[in-house]
Amino acid sequence: MVKIDGIPLDFNATNLAIGTACSFIVYQAVAAIYELYFSPLAKVPGPWYTAVSRAWLTGNVMAGCRIFAVHDMHLKYGPFVRISPTEIAIADLDASKMIHSPYDPYRKSDWYLGMTGGIDAVFALIHNDAHKYRRKAYGNAFSNSNLAMLEPVVRKHVRTCVGKIKRDLDNGGVVDVMQWIHLMATDVIGEVSYGKNFGMLEREKDSPFVQDLMAIMMVGGIRAEFPAIVEALQSVVSHIPHPTLRWFAGCHTRVSEYGNKALSELQREVQNCKGDNPRPSLFTKLLDGIDDPSVKYRLTMQEIAHEATNNMIAGSDTVTITGTYLLWVIYRQAEVRAKLLAELSTLDGEITDDKLQGLEYLRLVIKETLRLYAAAQMGLPRVVPDGGRQLGPYFFPAGTEVTTHGYTMHRDPTVFEEPFLFKPERWINATREMEASILSYGGASRSCLGQNLAMMELRLLAAAMLTVCPDAELAPSCTDESMEFENYFVVKPKSHKFEMQAAKTSSQ
Repeated sequence: MVKIDGIPLDFNATNLAIGTACSFIVYQAVAAIYELYFSPLAKVPGPWYTAVSRAWLTGNVMAGCRIFAVHDMHLKYGPFVRISPTEIAIADLDASKMIHSPYDPYRKSDWYLGMTGGIDAVFALIHNDAHKYRRKAYGNAFSNSNLAMLEPVVRKHVRTCVGKIKRDLDNGGVVDVMQWIHLMATDVIGEVSYGKNFGMLEREKDSPFVQDLMAIMMVGGIRAEFPAIVEALQSVVSHIPHPTLRWFAGCHTRVSEYGNKALSELQREVQNCKGDNPRPSLFTKLLDGIDDPSVKYRLTMQEIAHEATNNMIAGSDTVTITGTYLLWVIYRQAEVRAKLLAELSTLDGEITDDKLQGLEYLRLVIKETLRLYAAAQMGLPRVVPDGGRQLGPYFFPAGTEVTTHGYTMHRDPTVFEEPFLFKPERWINATREMEASILSYGGASRSCLGQNLAMMELRLLAAAMLTVCPDAELAPSCTDESMEFENYFVVKPKSHKFEMQAAKTSSQ
């Protein structure tokens, strides 16, 4: 028994536990009361439970339905909804334009740091000055003129991909076209980033390097929601001698080693080509000037390696998913397919991307596909700058996370008539509001560097499939239900496949 000022205190385990529990309950109650009634965000609409905890948001993220849950919140509470104690979901066009304005940029939130797990690339640079420098270092790497030099690489892999699909269709089987597009998109971005063909289409399976990248992406998605827990687990797992756990623990090291080796080889070729053209790559200019002090915006080899890794992550899944849904809508709707075939028939000679850019209906179909089925329709979390900002009827203090969800913005009935219908013709006379609502490649201040390359891949893929496999059809397993979204960072078919088959003849 301990006495303080003559008062006996019994510090047994039971009393200590009860005291700790009571203190915790009181703390949580006080915090909840503050968030509900006294926080600067207390006036923003939303259910009480999102104001006091992230549990609702985290639960929907883990269940793969964040975009649907937030969309339902907007339908119930309006364009400004509090979805966590510190995060506001916004589906207001004027506010969205302010958040993504290049003239008063809101930085990316710390969520991106957890997502990428130390891959310090342009996608995850949260501070605007660092992002601006990195984009200037890229120069014209992703311009249409520079991509024209990379087009032969893209066409080569598209041709191989469609050839493999045609072979399997002719053999009478059901073909998972999504898997073939994945191999194609990964081979494309691998070769234009590292100057090397990964050969996944030829081997008809993922390379070990890509398997490592997929593991990093999976862990990154979990880390973004539970950063402290994942960091602690990784420290523990690294000391457990289980082969699978050791494989996971070594993913970052193997990716780094492969990337550094491939880029070092490309750098030697670039710097020793002596007037000859080196292998086409997005990083040719950066590698050539890596040691040149006269180059104003230089990157280190490590920074270039991070950018190449980021390209692999960002440029594979996104093209795979959008390309999958593009072919799905084409082969699902006979009228759309017939119009595209008629348009393609007007082209003479070899099909090139320059010719495809002149096809108006193809442009409309891809635009509408990006509205409804772009891979990145989740929230784009940004942080309110110093001094706070007025968005709509609310003033948000500095540090508040404000998130625009493409899924909801793209389906705003005040902007898009019959927003859930696939109607390419809506873009013939597109309004400014329609164009400003589209976030398929991010907002204006942090738009995707690779969008021109992605658009080239989508155009060439659609044209090649319609030319080589004009009569293919959806397999019975490919239903509207199987193509419904699953939302873990990007969206994808919940069946994880897109199956097609050769057209059935009347005798069949």
